[in-house]
Amino acid sequence: MMKYYQYIREIARLIFAQMMGRIGEDERYKLEDWKNASPENEKLYAKYVSEKFVADKFRFIQENNTEEAYREFSKSVDALIRHRRIYCFCRYAAFALLLIGLGILFYPDSVQQKQDIPLISDINPGSCKAILTLSDGKQVHISDTTYSVYTELETENKKNDSLRYHTITIPRGGEYFFTLSDGSRIWMNSESEVRFPLQFCGGHREISMSGEVFFQIARDTSSPFLIHTRQGDIRVLGTSFNVRDYANEPLLTTTLVSGKVAFNKSDGKFILSPGEQLQMNRQSGDVTVAAVNTRLYCSWKDGRFVFEKQRLEEIMLSIERWYDIQVIYEDENLKNLLFSGNIKRYDKLEPLLEMLKLVNKVDIVATGNQIAIRYNKENR
Repeated sequence: MMKYYQYIREIARLIFAQMMGRIGEDERYKLEDWKNASPENEKLYAKYVSEKFVADKFRFIQENNTEEAYREFSKSVDALIRHRRIYCFCRYAAFALLLIGLGILFYPDSVQQKQDIPLISDINPGSCKAILTLSDGKQVHISDTTYSVYTELETENKKNDSLRYHTITIPRGGEYFFTLSDGSRIWMNSESEVRFPLQFCGGHREISMSGEVFFQIARDTSSPFLIHTRQGDIRVLGTSFNVRDYANEPLLTTTLVSGKVAFNKSDGKFILSPGEQLQMNRQSGDVTVAAVNTRLYCSWKDGRFVFEKQRLEEIMLSIERWYDIQVIYEDENLKNLLFSGNIKRYDKLEPLLEMLKLVNKVDIVATGNQIAIRYNKENR
């Protein structure tokens, strides 16, 4: 596999050298041999030298604001633009990207005869989907809008006005938004669950949750809102905040955007102010509260992945759930690499993995829905 990646990088280097006008005679023959090896290679070559490819690559950098990737990519083109006219910048910049990221875009026919283009290009983002479990155990698959939720709930409410609890469960590769009977709004991320009553009554507003949920709680001073998690309870009046409580992650986090919340556990009570985050270690029970950039923890509900010097393992946990993939690491130390970026949540998987590769530290191989991450040869 390493020989394959070396081959890919060599082809990318030859294309780049040709565009720069610095390709030697032997190198030119080598590139021609690769082009002529198959019709697919000829198509790929035409694609990579096209103005559209150049424009798309440059637009990717601009739209996704991947600052760390941009710094790395800039190192590759700084020397070029010192000696070339400005109008050439976009072309050379795109081929600097080509040198770094070409390996995830195609498999040459001469190396992989049965698979010309990896399945990574076919991995789509998650979508609006959920399972509604009614109080009688009946399950209904819902998607697109909240109308289906209310149709089922209102139908059952007419049969019996007593307090009934329902559950919305989000599978891998899903998300959902809905509104509670008091007007509180709830955004649910992949692999999350919320249990709630059809109608709040008796001055009590209580729900339970797991996974990751963003709340906008309707203010009602006479009826505080209580959220039960496996680690403790969150008490609010009217506020916006994010709770992340996945069983396979070491921390429960509550990030407050506006208002005030109290986190209650058996041995203490912790009050959060806007811009603060509470973290509780599941194993030790230790709790810390610190000021954070809330956008890093709440942007998922607005259609972005935003991370700043975040461990690769933490980033990929969110990616796994949203794209319904499995990530494996060739080396455990890879999990501790730090990345920064800001990328669209609703794009296919390929642009996000390309952004990660732009920092030129890792290679990424896709086989179906399994993503393997390894150090590239410069970092071995």
